[in-house]
Amino acid sequence: MKIGFVYDALYPYLNGGAEKRYHELSRRLAERHEVEWVTWRFWDEAPDPSLDAVRLRGVGRPGRFYGTDGKRTVREAASFAARIVPHLLRERYDVIDCSATPYLPLWGAWLATRVTGTPLVATWHEYWDGHWHSYLPHRPAVATVARRLEASCAGMGDVRVAVSPFTAERLAHARRGAPVRVVGNGVSLREITDVKPGSGRSDVIFVGRLIEDKRVDLLLRAVARLEETFPRLRCQVVGDGPARPGLEALARSLEVADRVQFSGSVSGDEVIRLMKSAKVLAFPSRREGFGISVIEAQACGVVPIVVASPLSAASTLVRDGVDGVVCAEDDAALASSIADLLGHPRRLTAMRARAREAAAAFDWDAIALQMEALYGEAIRARAAGRRQLQAPS
Repeated sequence: MKIGFVYDALYPYLNGGAEKRYHELSRRLAERHEVEWVTWRFWDEAPDPSLDAVRLRGVGRPGRFYGTDGKRTVREAASFAARIVPHLLRERYDVIDCSATPYLPLWGAWLATRVTGTPLVATWHEYWDGHWHSYLPHRPAVATVARRLEASCAGMGDVRVAVSPFTAERLAHARRGAPVRVVGNGVSLREITDVKPGSGRSDVIFVGRLIEDKRVDLLLRAVARLEETFPRLRCQVVGDGPARPGLEALARSLEVADRVQFSGSVSGDEVIRLMKSAKVLAFPSRREGFGISVIEAQACGVVPIVVASPLSAASTLVRDGVDGVVCAEDDAALASSIADLLGHPRRLTAMRARAREAAAAFDWDAIALQMEALYGEAIRARAAGRRQLQAPS
């Protein structure tokens, strides 16, 4: 097959859950198929280079992903949606897998594939629905338009894929269309096993993009609450984003800056090294379509503490009290959960072992095989449909 992945963010230039998914899938599928990643031109080489046998196809230089308010910009997503259309009309693929988060590029992919007759797989990492109004509280009209536009493309695609049952349910409820297939995210178990822990040590670690919805502020306030009971506690915040300056200022105001290290964005292996040097992962995110950091932590033998939220699938990845902890949405509950684990080393050790066992169910090798079968199914279904349409003549 010739497979085209369409997404405006490219690993390792950007390091989020969706970027990791396409990176891991594409490099595995490239062992047996011709794979191209259609994205912004993050690189300077000419012609377009390859990455792990995956050909990169740039449609232009990326604009700003985040505005001054820390929100993703409409201009970037709309520009990418427009830029991919000529490329997808010119280049022929057997199947196209387009990220539906953000959803505007899905419109461009849908338009091009309707012209070329190429099967379109729409991969939904999240489905926001009513969350648009809390995301844009001071712009209710814009939130309403965004919500309606998202709903309008919820049915697009010959195959719709959700990365979690949580997202699948929200998507299926939003609009009818092709059946929603659940194919989750994973971890590179063999590679994680080979990575050695870093030389430093931390008690609590956070890994993720520093944006408002990740709620790293809850973690900083939890660290402040633990000053008396765990005065030597060390916390590491791994990742970058528009919220970082405000979080660093909050750490100073809470007088925990000496116990919290902001490491910025680091490479894939370095993330694993830092995780393996920690005891607990704090994951206070409000909004998650999956939560790759949770299972990466489990694979490293780190116990995740996940904050329960009606907009997050992350809490479904752990069994509370068995291979992780699920706590309430406030800093007091997060602090209590951290203290409970750090204060009971035997319990923590037992949960670390069970966390590793839980991560074994999420292997990118198996997930790549699932997607490979799904792509083949989409191609056969579209070919059968064309034959049926052409048969009368």
